[in-house]
Amino acid sequence: MIRPVQRPLDERGGMDYLGPEFLTWLVWRASQRPEFRHADATPVYVHVDDYLELRGERGAAKRTVLRAGMPAASAEGKVALRHGKTVCSARLIFARGEEETTFTLRAEDLDVSSAKLPTPDGESSEERLEASLYSMRRLYDDLDLCYRTFLEVRCSTGWDVEADSVRDWVAQASEEERAGLAAG
Repeated sequence: MIRPVQRPLDERGGMDYLGPEFLTWLVWRASQRPEFRHADATPVYVHVDDYLELRGERGAAKRTVLRAGMPAASAEGKVALRHGKTVCSARLIFARGEEETTFTLRAEDLDVSSAKLPTPDGESSEERLEASLYSMRRLYDDLDLCYRTFLEVRCSTGWDVEADSVRDWVAQASEEERAGLAAG
């Protein structure tokens, strides 16, 4: 979960917590305010798809992998976050109008994999290649927008309020948990 960073930079001088913190924030943000806007006012909507991996501070020994439905809103996902885990990998959907791009993002190095781009239009193979490259460029532009938005908040005086909002969301029971409480 997102916590105030009380530890020094790691021995290599990096900030290894930043990637998992970003992806955890992005999962929260997708559940609360999924719209991001580029400078030209183009909206991009972010959704968490059917894969979410969370990890505790000790790596694989404390790992939770969710592979179906809406994992970010599931009881298992919320419990893992409550126990201090952060999102280390997620399958995301970026939507622009009718077009959707689905991909997996790994927090450790912000590596994009398994990208499913919109079907390219074009008569020739060159036109289709150009359309595919353009779609890939848009994916990275959209990802940059999300990361830039995160960093603007993370580096501002408003971060404590934002982090409190994430913690409040984590503390709230999921729909699955509420249904179980109502039935019991």
